[in-house]
Amino acid sequence: MNQPLPPHSAPSATRRRHFLRTAVAGTVLLSPALTRSAAADLGGAFSRVVARQMKVDAGAQVVAEPARRTPVAAEVDVLVVGGGPTGVGAALAAASEGAKTLLLERNAMLSGMWTAGLLNPFFDPRKGWLVDRLIEKLQQQGAWVRKGMDVFDVEMMKFVLERLMAEAGVEYWYNCPFTEPILQGERVRGVIVESKSGREALLAQVVIDCTGDGDVGARAGVPFERGRKSDGLCQPLTLMFGISGYEGFRGLPADRLTTHEFFKDLSKVIDEQRLPIQLPYGPQRSGTPFLIALPGKAVAVVQATHVYRVDATNVREMSRATAAARRQVHEVFLPAMRRIPGLENLRLSQTAPQIGVREARRLEGRYRLELDDMLQARRFGDAVTSVGFHVDLHELDPKDSTPKLPPFPPGVTRHTISKRDIPHPRCLLPKTLEGLLWAGRCISGSHEAHSAYRVTGTCMAMGQAAGLAAATAVRRKTTPSELDGAELHALLRARGAQFLPRGLRAAT
Repeated sequence: MNQPLPPHSAPSATRRRHFLRTAVAGTVLLSPALTRSAAADLGGAFSRVVARQMKVDAGAQVVAEPARRTPVAAEVDVLVVGGGPTGVGAALAAASEGAKTLLLERNAMLSGMWTAGLLNPFFDPRKGWLVDRLIEKLQQQGAWVRKGMDVFDVEMMKFVLERLMAEAGVEYWYNCPFTEPILQGERVRGVIVESKSGREALLAQVVIDCTGDGDVGARAGVPFERGRKSDGLCQPLTLMFGISGYEGFRGLPADRLTTHEFFKDLSKVIDEQRLPIQLPYGPQRSGTPFLIALPGKAVAVVQATHVYRVDATNVREMSRATAAARRQVHEVFLPAMRRIPGLENLRLSQTAPQIGVREARRLEGRYRLELDDMLQARRFGDAVTSVGFHVDLHELDPKDSTPKLPPFPPGVTRHTISKRDIPHPRCLLPKTLEGLLWAGRCISGSHEAHSAYRVTGTCMAMGQAAGLAAATAVRRKTTPSELDGAELHALLRARGAQFLPRGLRAAT
C-alpha cells in the first residue's frame, strides 16, 4: 500500500532545498533585500512600494514593460487554480494524500457556481469518495434535501467546504486571480498571481487547472477549441436569481416546490394576458426554466435567463452578458411570474454575483472524448469518473434552426446515451507539457460530449481524480503523465469513487 506524504506542516529541510534548486528559474526569485524594501512596513506613518516606469507607444497601441523580478510567496506540492466544484475536489483529494496543497480562488467563497453562481440543484451527484463526503456533511447540517432533484443550502455550502478544507489541511487564498503560468521549457513550475498583496509567484510540483475556462492551460500554450465546430458558437449563459414570497404556487408547500409546469405557466400567462414579453428561447427550446426550493427556508432559486453568442473568455462580452441577463430578470421573468396564480407576491432576493458559463475553452489533451464514445457505450480501464447526466445542449442561438445534434440510432435519445460515458486521464493531460493537469468542463472533448460532462457533480469527481493523480506523482517523484491510468482507476475505487457497472463493455 502506498505510504502517505509527510504532513505538509513540517516539510524536510532537504526536500525544501531540493525543490528550490530544481524548480525555480533565476528570474523568478526576488532577493531578500528587494523583498524587504518593496513589501515591508517601515514603521513610520507611511509605507510605499517602488512604482515601475513603463514606456507607452501610442502609435503601436502597446505599453513596453521592463523586466521584473517577482517574489515567491509560496512553495507547495500541488497548486489548484480555481475553487469551484472541480477545484474543491482536487484540493481535498491532494491534501488527503498528504500533499502540501494551496487552492486559489478569485471570489471570497469556495465552490464557484454552487455559491457565487447560486446554482442548484447538485447535478449528477452519485460519484462516491469526496463527493459523498461533502453531501454527508451537508446532510448533517440539514442543508441537503432530495425531492426529485438534489438541492442544498447555499450559505451552508460555503461554511461546510471551509470546514472540510481546514480538516484536510488545505490552505486557500480568496480574492486571488491567476495571471499567468510559470514555464521552464516544457514544464509548468507554478503560476503568477496579482492581488491586493501585489504580484507574486507560487511554485508547485504539479499545477491543476480548475478554472473552468482552461485559463492556465491556454496561457501555457496548450491548443484549445471553443464551441460548435462549424462556427465556434457556445451554449448560452445563465444568471441564477433567488426569490421568496411564492407560498401557494400550485398549492404546494414552500419546501416542496416542483417545477415541471413552470414554462407552461409562463407561456400561458404571457399569451392569455397579452403581455409585451418575449421569453429568451427559440423554436428548439431546451433548458426549461426551473424554480428550485432550497432546504429549510422559504427561498427558491430560478434558472431561466439565457444570453446568447457570448465568448466567456472576453471580459467585455461577459460584462455585457451579465447586465443583459439581469435585465431579463427584472424586465422579463419577474413581470411574467407575478401574473401566475400563487406568485403574485413574488419578491426578488438577489441575482447571483457570478453569471453561469456552460461552455468556453476545451483544451487539447491526449484523448478527445467524442459523442460516439457515448453512443457506443464505451468504458475505459483508466476511467476517472462516470457521467450520469444526459446530453444537455441548450440552444446556441434562438434564431438558428441548425440541428444541435446528429440523428441518433433507433431507441437512443439524448437522455439515455451519456449514462454510459466515462472520461479518463488522457482527457486531463496536455500532449507535451509536464507538471500540469486540468479538470472540469475544460477537459479534452467535443462540443456535444461536453454538454453531458460539464455539470457540477461530474466536475467535482474529475477534480478528486486529478488531485489524487497529482499527489501520487509528487509522492513517487514523477509526473502525472507517467502514472498508469489503470492504477489510478484502482486507487480511486479503493477510496470509494463510484463507476459504471462492470457489465458494460470496455474500450482502450
